[in-house]
Amino acid sequence: MTAPTVPGFYAGVPEDVYHGDRASISSSQLRRLLAVTPHRWRHERDHPKPPSGEMEFGTAVHTIAFGVGAQPVNSGYQLWNSKEAKQRVAEIRAAGSIPMRPREFEAAHTAANNLRAHPEAARLLASGQPELSAWAADPETGAMLRVRADWVHWTGPTTAVIGDGKTSSEPGPDEFQWSVDKFGYHRQQALYQKVFALLGIQTAFVFLVVCTDPPYEVYVVELPDRAIELGERDNARALAIYAHCLATGEWPTHHLGIREIDLPARAYKREEYL
Repeated sequence: MTAPTVPGFYAGVPEDVYHGDRASISSSQLRRLLAVTPHRWRHERDHPKPPSGEMEFGTAVHTIAFGVGAQPVNSGYQLWNSKEAKQRVAEIRAAGSIPMRPREFEAAHTAANNLRAHPEAARLLASGQPELSAWAADPETGAMLRVRADWVHWTGPTTAVIGDGKTSSEPGPDEFQWSVDKFGYHRQQALYQKVFALLGIQTAFVFLVVCTDPPYEVYVVELPDRAIELGERDNARALAIYAHCLATGEWPTHHLGIREIDLPARAYKREEYL
């Protein structure tokens, strides 16, 4: 299967097809474009790094909670330094699954089960579609956008609630706001809702968060309008950069001259307390 080229909703798009699409840009790619030079951005897009252990744990929880995705498999080995363990891990990866240590495997199931047992999450997951992908053209730049919703709970023919699953080390909602800022989740929500709106679907959006350490608590949060409006402005800046690079064929790196930099403000603040 190749990536869609016509705007619309697409169920069952393989993960490698979705992430491998070079003719569109995703939320995570837009967010990254505001953090690095276009030159580095293109290199990272074309040379993706393998997922970290933390990312694989999140994927495992996602698969168990939402019922789709790469399957987590108990490797049977808590340590992966023996020849037998390495071979078993390689076999699991070759089959397209996620190798896990026994404790991680049990933890992922506990976290996912806790997520599904949360009243608000359970209400959303009672019906809907997992992993629904969508493509739409940005009206301002013409760039093709793509999003992949973890769960879409339909509330009517043209209305839905998007549930986005997150694993987090933050113990509660008040602390999770820092993760929203750090990882740009407000930008993610803004893009998802924009793409759905461009395809004629008005949405609400909630984050279904499960902690990554015992007792694997769950909380469900939503963002205020002003956070989404900030996300929209940030996305617009990133899309302008992306569209310019596509139009010119140039992906600039750092300025070639000498740039003066200063200490971060906290260094001067620290002096005030000495």
